[in-house]
Amino acid sequence: MAKVICKGTIIKHTVSSSLVAVAQVISIDHSGAEVQTFENKTLDGGAAIPHTPTGYSEGGSVDFEIFMDPVLAGHQSITDRVTAPELSAADRLWQISFADAAVTTANFTMAGTGYGWTVDMDDGLKASISLKLDGLMTYPT
Repeated sequence: MAKVICKGTIIKHTVSSSLVAVAQVISIDHSGAEVQTFENKTLDGGAAIPHTPTGYSEGGSVDFEIFMDPVLAGHQSITDRVTAPELSAADRLWQISFADAAVTTANFTMAGTGYGWTVDMDDGLKASISLKLDGLMTYPT
């Protein structure tokens, strides 16, 4: 069983119909994907509260942190997604490419973008980006 190193992992976003790597990425986190369930306890049930899947899944979000360069066109295109959110479906495509021997990818469509930055005297200018998924990510298998 291989251990995949993280150095070399790339997150890309669509710019003018092409997938372009985001520069200076520090970390990437996919969180929050889950199967939707409902509570189905009854008066004659046991002590445990049972849950049943509804048949739907929530895609969650992809969050990543970068060293921000305000004049870099690729970083400006991320902030453009906040200031002009009416993107076509083609412009909402993203891809994560892992640093394994096969260059495995995970593809997703984002529905919304969150953006914030941090200025710290003892660090470089950083930005945090959050992408709400539209549906589910295409997980590598």
